[in-house]
Amino acid sequence: MKRQKKKGAVLRATAIFVACAVAAFVIAGLISLTWNSRVFTVRYEVASDKISEGFRVLLISDLHLREFGENNSLLVARAAEAKPDIICLAGDMIESYATCEQEDAFVDLVRRLLEIAPVYIGTGNHDALAYYTWVTRGAGAELMGFGDGTELKQKLEDAGAVFLEKSYEEIEINGCAVRIGGYYPFAYRNEYDSDESWNDRRAFLEDYCDTDSFKLMISHRPEGFISKDGPAEWNVDLVLSGHTHNGVVALPLIGAIWTNEGVFPRHDRGLFHEEYFDMVICGGLDGHGNIPRVFNPPEIVVVDVKPQ
Repeated sequence: MKRQKKKGAVLRATAIFVACAVAAFVIAGLISLTWNSRVFTVRYEVASDKISEGFRVLLISDLHLREFGENNSLLVARAAEAKPDIICLAGDMIESYATCEQEDAFVDLVRRLLEIAPVYIGTGNHDALAYYTWVTRGAGAELMGFGDGTELKQKLEDAGAVFLEKSYEEIEINGCAVRIGGYYPFAYRNEYDSDESWNDRRAFLEDYCDTDSFKLMISHRPEGFISKDGPAEWNVDLVLSGHTHNGVVALPLIGAIWTNEGVFPRHDRGLFHEEYFDMVICGGLDGHGNIPRVFNPPEIVVVDVKPQ
């Protein structure tokens, strides 16, 4: 009799646990569905002794063809509310398999963003072949070279956007001299590098860093500048990244469960003060394939760069 009572208690406890787990899953799903139709604005501040007046950067990444509102009206509205001095698109805004209609919609989105502020576009792993006719990859698919621009890239440039890939522009924002660059590959030598591939990348990075201006770098993947052995030794002032999607599935108060960095990664989303530079990682706007964002609201990021 006692054994039967004990068995019944265990079954009831198991049933309660399963019921609570199912309820929690349903609640999480409902909350996530509500969040996932909105665009949240996250704000960070970075200080520098290279500037006098300060300026505001709007960082957008990982849209992956999604729409927030009809024709992305909600996304444009959030961008306008931020009142940025420049807008940086940090990769994976579109897909290489996009249809002509989807490409035209993206061009229209960029045109509307250009009405708010100048737009600078970096390359991501999903949209490289949307912008360039070919992409060469070394072992590990990380040592990348880009071919001529596609028709989509030309349309975006004709609209007024500036593409940055192993290149940079000298600009002035509120009287502050800024060197803004774009760079997809690793900023350090790794096991896949030949002398030629590393020397080519190093030459660009040395040239880019040789300035007294504030150095702003769009680099889609955080691991482009942060390896398992630590940050790359380049005196960039601010690196803007995306790619992580904040792990897609996150835990309240904890953050991403997993990214390319591993389980419970340090660099999931947010502002990070590294040894050689500051880095801001945007958690992005889309999920990953068929996996929706869970406890992970879609976001754009405002970075206020202020005098030290």
